[in-house]
Amino acid sequence: MARTRVPLRAVGPDDAPPSKPMTLLEAIESGNYLDILMAQRRDIVASLPEEKGPAKAALHRQLSILSEKIEQLEAADPEDAEDDVPDEPFSSATI
Repeated sequence: MARTRVPLRAVGPDDAPPSKPMTLLEAIESGNYLDILMAQRRDIVASLPEEKGPAKAALHRQLSILSEKIEQLEAADPEDAEDDVPDEPFSSATI
């Protein structure tokens, strides 16, 4: 999948500084699946230098899987996502 490139621009006086990334616990508490995946990816990247052998290979595999899933979620059209609106009860009178 190709990412769309956003042109660089100068920071304006009204631009807010970037927010601090969430910890895994904060992401889990927020309930946002994308935030959870991104926090997991940060944790894996932070622990990679200390690992060796099969553990390092496993972390690389997980990193690859997480990165692919994050890319898919970021590329998804937000209008295609279903709202959390419950279905109306069925009524045979409406037929």
